[in-house]
Amino acid sequence: MPQYCRIFFLASLLLLGAAADLRAQAATLTLSQLRTQMEAYLGQPKFSAAIWGVKIVSLDSGKVLFEHHADRLMSPASNTKLYTGALGLDRLGGDYRFATPVYAAGKISASGTLRGDLLVVGQGDPSWNQRRLGTNFWTAFEPFVAVLNQAGVQRVDGDIIVDATYFRGPPTGSGWLIDDLQEGETGLLSALTLDDNVAQLRVEPGSQIGAPCAYAVLQPGTGLMFSNQTVTAASDVPAHLELFHPRDGNAIFLLGELPRDGSAQLLEVPVPRPADWFAAALKLALARQGIKVSGQTRGVAWPERGTSVPPGNFNPATWVVTNGFDAPAPTKLGTVLSPPLREVVRAFMKPSQNLEADTLLADVGEATREANAPPGQTSEDAGLAALGRFATRAGVAPGEVRFDEGSGLSRNNLTTANATVALLQFMAHHREAQAFLDALPIAGVDGTLRRRLQNTAAAGNVRAKTGTLRWAQALSGYVTTAAGERLAFSLMLNRFAAAPGHSGQEEIDPVVLMLANVAGRSDQLSTEAHAPWGTLLVTQFVSAPFPHPARLAGHSYHDEFFSAAEHYSDSTVAMFIPKAFRPADTIDFVVHFHGWHHTVAGTLAEYQLIEQFAASGKNAILIVPQGPRDAPDSFGGKLEDTNGFTIFMAEAVDKLRGSGALSRTNFEVGKVILSGHSGGYHAMAAILDHGGRPDKIREVWLFDALYGNTENFVAWQKTQAGRLLDLYTDHGGTKEESQSLLAAYRTQGARLFTAEDTNAVPDNLRTNRIVFLHTDLVHNDVVAKRGAFGQFLKTSCLQNE
Repeated sequence: MPQYCRIFFLASLLLLGAAADLRAQAATLTLSQLRTQMEAYLGQPKFSAAIWGVKIVSLDSGKVLFEHHADRLMSPASNTKLYTGALGLDRLGGDYRFATPVYAAGKISASGTLRGDLLVVGQGDPSWNQRRLGTNFWTAFEPFVAVLNQAGVQRVDGDIIVDATYFRGPPTGSGWLIDDLQEGETGLLSALTLDDNVAQLRVEPGSQIGAPCAYAVLQPGTGLMFSNQTVTAASDVPAHLELFHPRDGNAIFLLGELPRDGSAQLLEVPVPRPADWFAAALKLALARQGIKVSGQTRGVAWPERGTSVPPGNFNPATWVVTNGFDAPAPTKLGTVLSPPLREVVRAFMKPSQNLEADTLLADVGEATREANAPPGQTSEDAGLAALGRFATRAGVAPGEVRFDEGSGLSRNNLTTANATVALLQFMAHHREAQAFLDALPIAGVDGTLRRRLQNTAAAGNVRAKTGTLRWAQALSGYVTTAAGERLAFSLMLNRFAAAPGHSGQEEIDPVVLMLANVAGRSDQLSTEAHAPWGTLLVTQFVSAPFPHPARLAGHSYHDEFFSAAEHYSDSTVAMFIPKAFRPADTIDFVVHFHGWHHTVAGTLAEYQLIEQFAASGKNAILIVPQGPRDAPDSFGGKLEDTNGFTIFMAEAVDKLRGSGALSRTNFEVGKVILSGHSGGYHAMAAILDHGGRPDKIREVWLFDALYGNTENFVAWQKTQAGRLLDLYTDHGGTKEESQSLLAAYRTQGARLFTAEDTNAVPDNLRTNRIVFLHTDLVHNDVVAKRGAFGQFLKTSCLQNE
């Protein structure tokens, strides 16, 4: 069997195989085969009533390897936690620890008696649970006992008061269903959390058929009351238990039956007043350590009267007045600190714990609450506002994240594959990148991926967050391909009805395995791939933008660090000579500058520069230098130095003369066009101002790139009577600058042309020196989607072949 057929056959098995088949796969795919197989997989008839949102991007090249309805709003389920975890790490930092202060509302006698109340002020620490501590229920209270011991308290002649009013709003996340609480998916939100605010109920068969089942609450102090309506059934009756908590009553109904010889069952029950439970359990914990509390226990939570102050600003005197106590202002005995936030995030990401994710969103909300926030803004709403600001910084397009809460339980949460991959790319370079990566489940190893993709190329390789609701499945994260290329991916499948005994997870895993088995790299330029259109020369320039002294120590942007070795050391320059090119005494050039988070290879491929250049029929050579490699940076390196462009073009001529790709070597630089997308404007502006040879530059094309340095473009156009074309969008960040410049030109009476890009005909572009085109396309579509690069070429000053 030929090698290609063998690969295709194995890849086809991958599309159809279940878990056992996945373990057998060893097929490797080229990038082209990946795209073909992905389209075939997503287009299967079984998905005809379902919807997919998919995006796969290389972290190494910035290139989009595949996308399928990546702008479609989808239910992310627990992929929501990616956003919440990233937000917490970004705003608070991985070293952040939640502080829970302990106060004494009274004096401590020489014998160690606190003559007054003991006050614990919750500030959102979600970490007190047996799942994290891995021991017993009482371990969570050891730090509180230590605080009292350190203060010399041996007895409390007063009450224990737990204040959880730090969180504002109801104890449920917006969009949660009653079923989520009834079925133990989550506990209730509280600024003081114990065992995720869920108690365990052990139920076992009674002594004889017909008798009620026996039950016991495993944690003390919950205050839960049950109406036991269970029955012990015959041995052949299947076990069935459920809880029902009517909203108009305190008792929880325990319903169902267990077979007489069946095993005990564990049910999870949300505790309705977590602050009360914490107070009651703390009293019991202190008694176990010999510290007796003579008074009662009680908790206060919103909207009850309490502290209502941000962390670090607790005012004991205010608290006394607010609560109407006739007592001295409390004094701080000590503070209980949580583990570092990176551990807290890992603790909820790995098992996909809902309450702790929603708690963190509320924590961030209170930590970032703005002074002009609406009076009724809840902690959750403040957290979502912070998430919106963070998403913008992460490069998420407006409207692509629409969340009700922070765990993914809400069926109203919506996001896109575009947004999720943008978040993953942002966090891959964040100061907390390692903490974020460490928090994700690892395929075949731990968390919610421990049983998936075992014994495959994805095992121990894929780090991703799962998401599961009844009609939503998702998996988003990172994978390294067989070629060693790092990818960020988001796979979301909604409205898929799996066959009985199966789940949507089984439909997502084959796609992940495809990614792990990709053998080609997107950051390697293939000269053979472009042979149908002409000759592609890929070489290194001494005068290339990088390395440059200004970036030898790397560069930070919005708390993201981009090392010099990874992002500012690539001196690659690509030069494309069309197949029908005719050398002459002078040779014309188009020099294109890419934008943020890109590479030469990714730019050529994603924006189809070579295809558009060849189709234009222009007798010129295309040059694309590597700028900041896959980084959010507009710096043009050496091309921003004085005469840097003159030196660069001289080296380009020398490289072409020595390449053997041209039939003559006695030529000079003719006309030059500068073209740039997005952040490429910065190098272009510097070149026009002090890069040298402005007389050679006849045209400047800005593809959603007029972010600033406008005076350089205006001065060049006026001095050289050059052709300036500006194509701008509504959301790329260039609209205001473009419209401001357009208005200035009109005030000056300059001759210009302005229109929607879809209404501009070639003659409009060819006969006008100043052109402003508005487009309804998004930022990354302006170069290629409607062939704008090719259109600008065809109407340019360049000669035809």
